[in-house]
Amino acid sequence: MLRSTVLSPATSLRSHRLATLGLALGLALASGCGKKGKGTDNPDEGEGATTAEVEAQIAKAKQEAKVSQLIQLANKDLANGRYISAQKRADEALDENPENADAFAVLGAARWRAGDFEGSTDAYRQALELDAKNFGAVLGMANNLQAMGKHREATAGPEALLKDDPEQIDPRLSMLWSYYAVCDADNSVKTVDEIFPRMGKNDPLLPLVQAYAAFMRPFEGKGPLCTVEGSKGSSSLELNLTYGLKYSGAVIGGEYAPAIFLETREEAVIDSTLAATLKLKEMGKYKPPGAEAEVPIVLIPEVKIGDLAIKNVPATVQPLEAYGEAVGGETPGVILGRQAMQAVGTITFDFPGHTLEVAKDAPASAGDGEIELPLVMLSMHLAHAPVIPVGIEGSEHRFYAYLGFTYGSGLALTKKHYLKSGHLPRDVEDPDDPEAGLKMVYIEGYSLGDQSFPGTSGLVLVNDSPDPTLDMFVRNVGFEVGGHVNLNLMRTWRVTFAMGEGRVYVKP
Repeated sequence: MLRSTVLSPATSLRSHRLATLGLALGLALASGCGKKGKGTDNPDEGEGATTAEVEAQIAKAKQEAKVSQLIQLANKDLANGRYISAQKRADEALDENPENADAFAVLGAARWRAGDFEGSTDAYRQALELDAKNFGAVLGMANNLQAMGKHREATAGPEALLKDDPEQIDPRLSMLWSYYAVCDADNSVKTVDEIFPRMGKNDPLLPLVQAYAAFMRPFEGKGPLCTVEGSKGSSSLELNLTYGLKYSGAVIGGEYAPAIFLETREEAVIDSTLAATLKLKEMGKYKPPGAEAEVPIVLIPEVKIGDLAIKNVPATVQPLEAYGEAVGGETPGVILGRQAMQAVGTITFDFPGHTLEVAKDAPASAGDGEIELPLVMLSMHLAHAPVIPVGIEGSEHRFYAYLGFTYGSGLALTKKHYLKSGHLPRDVEDPDDPEAGLKMVYIEGYSLGDQSFPGTSGLVLVNDSPDPTLDMFVRNVGFEVGGHVNLNLMRTWRVTFAMGEGRVYVKP
């Protein structure tokens, strides 16, 4: 997600005002002390403050000025990518004043940048308990709720900000990301139409907002999209390790064809030949960001998996025969992205059992033998990444890892997090592939939640820029991901995504 970790201009202005408080109070006191008959040593006169009160006011003003300065410096650190320093300054500000909402807000942003999702969410929550309309905390918490798949809940805070200042654009952008994710065409169109008059023509987000508008506008007023009928459904499941594709059989508008499940993309895609066979009406044209040409947009009436159907799925129309090699030689009928996958309560990929199960509702708790973990969807709008917390070799250190990467090892982790997990620098000397920066190791055990499992093959990404995928997360989302859980290990698991709840259930 293209997300600024710096507090809002309103917050910065508020901090600036606090910084000037000490000077203003000092001038007022000096002026008062110079007046005849109004000395501060005699409280019985009923005029002026006592010496103790003056000293307390001066001490408070100095403290507020110090806190304000620390917050401003922390914001500058964040703007320059120095998140460790930003977190330290925010902690120092909270040591001075544990009830400063701005300090908690900047702490939430710093923790997000460090890859500490739980710590970030907790800091934003504490900021909002102190100031429910703290600009930075509201938008930061909305981003974190979106990462948990709680898109409806994520719109409440930004909507409240707009009641106080209807001209703001950032709350509207935040709301748009959520409405688009849940296929809410009416609110998406309403929001983009409010954004356009307030967005500069050189705004870097303008092409993305224009693309969102083009995709959703044809579906405005067409009723609910991505709805679910039926309680459960099942089908066969296959996994292509080389291409990292999960696919199953499905009935698409009455025609049976393979369906690829790809949570890393947003919209669904239907094969152009199948769309013609089904005689789907073209609803409009859409030019995906970065693409050279427009593609048609249609509404798939139904994608049915066993006894469960996802109804009215918006999709682009594109030829998918190039995927045939990856899905057993047959052209897939559809690629289901996050919009469609978010609609169902759970999707269970039983890789050892080669079965897929979908359910309308999410489970209340983990099933027998399952481990419940946070599932964080890092969104770059054009692409997404599911990450989960992992530990290795009994270390208490945890890091978020991309779930479903294609390295041949079981796990891959950056040098930084390998060393934080108890290894020494000499353990990563002499990489096996110096050009790619890869060091082969054996991971003597890994941890998911509070459970530990036997060892697996590992790779240490020894370069300062570990790999292009992890670099992309930092550049576009500002979240440090410490490695990958590769499909080579994941294929031995039963994995249930509850994307709308921000949870994943793993049964190794």
